[in-house]
Amino acid sequence: MKPLIALVGRPNVGKSTLFNRILRQKSAIVDSMPGVTRDRHIMPGEWQGKQFLLMDTGGYCSANDVISSSMIEQTLTAIREADCVIFLTDVRSGLTYDDLEIGKLLQRTCQDKLIFFAVNKVESPQLAIDAESFVSTGFTRPYFLSAKDGSGVADMLDDILDSLPSSEGAHEEEDDTVKLAVVGRPNVGKSSFVNALLGVNRHIVSDIPGTTRDAIDSRFTRKKQEFLLIDTAGLRKRTKIDAGVEFYSSLRTERAIERCQVAMVLLDARAGLEKQDLKIINMAEERKKGVLLLVNKWDLIEKDSKTSKLYEDNLRSHMGNLSWIPVVFISALTKKNLYRAVDTAEEISRNRSRKITTSALNRFLEEALAAKHPSTKSGRELKIKYMTQIDSHWPVFAFFCNNPELVQNNFRKFLEKKLREEFSLDGVPISLRFMEK
Repeated sequence: MKPLIALVGRPNVGKSTLFNRILRQKSAIVDSMPGVTRDRHIMPGEWQGKQFLLMDTGGYCSANDVISSSMIEQTLTAIREADCVIFLTDVRSGLTYDDLEIGKLLQRTCQDKLIFFAVNKVESPQLAIDAESFVSTGFTRPYFLSAKDGSGVADMLDDILDSLPSSEGAHEEEDDTVKLAVVGRPNVGKSSFVNALLGVNRHIVSDIPGTTRDAIDSRFTRKKQEFLLIDTAGLRKRTKIDAGVEFYSSLRTERAIERCQVAMVLLDARAGLEKQDLKIINMAEERKKGVLLLVNKWDLIEKDSKTSKLYEDNLRSHMGNLSWIPVVFISALTKKNLYRAVDTAEEISRNRSRKITTSALNRFLEEALAAKHPSTKSGRELKIKYMTQIDSHWPVFAFFCNNPELVQNNFRKFLEKKLREEFSLDGVPISLRFMEK
């Protein structure tokens, strides 16, 4: 699993600016008004070939209003969950009471975590002299940096990532266990689904949305195959995540998807597919995980022989480019199709790790080109010479051609559809890369 690095500090010390600098993109809103960042914000990052997750947080301050209390809860959540913490301060305002409070909090709660103390906005020789006053804080000597122009950031990142265990190749292929994340909006029946599979009341089940606060691992075996089920709290809309417990639940859901091989996304059959469901599906697809859509509470739907077909057609019309995701109708209450769901998830896991020989791929390419010759807007001819599969945790195919810029989107979609049909790649995202040869 990718290590999680949390940025903490009081409001307006430049956490969001540093967040954007490290990720090399504008992902967080930056404003001179303190407290613009109130929600925690997690994005994947990469530095010198090493991958990690970076979390921006709202500022920690001692004010007594509801929003400030929520932001404090958020900061505490970030500290609890992170593998290491960047404690950021501002040289221009000096050490404040809130800085000292955060320092004490970190020393109390992070005895088993790495803490990197940084002084931001050090953008001149005089400010570098002023930053020396931050040395006597009880932490190791701070990093002097400027999130605005990037000075000092690279050295800090080098030290942070050298101190953390590598995530390369170790997060999902350690053994033959199939790791399944059970995810979805609150109250769609995730815990009931897990309990029904396990045959015991392993998890608390309630009609109150959000009963499950944490991600819980459960193991079971089916047909000599071991599975790890990761049950999670429901992922709500950001505007409905009020305080630390909900921040924690949402964070765990995202990390459960990071850990799994297949995300089993549960829907409530009565509510259908909502925007938040698509966000969860897209989250899994962006992380190149297998995806299975489970329509739960199917026993509550009045139906005839055509109902499931019409329902699935309606789902796929709203899913657009995600139509490669299998759909299974289940009932956690009556246990309808539960093992079919597990068997389908196992098949998706196998699809995700499938390796196809270069000879088989080039036979496929020859037949595909015979069926549809690629057209180009410029009138120049696109010549694809051969293809191969690149070693990865999900299917990645490289096509070697005379000019990758000539490849049009409709031809990409044609090749992806044909690959899925030919090599049974349902339920997994695939990547097509066109390279000049």
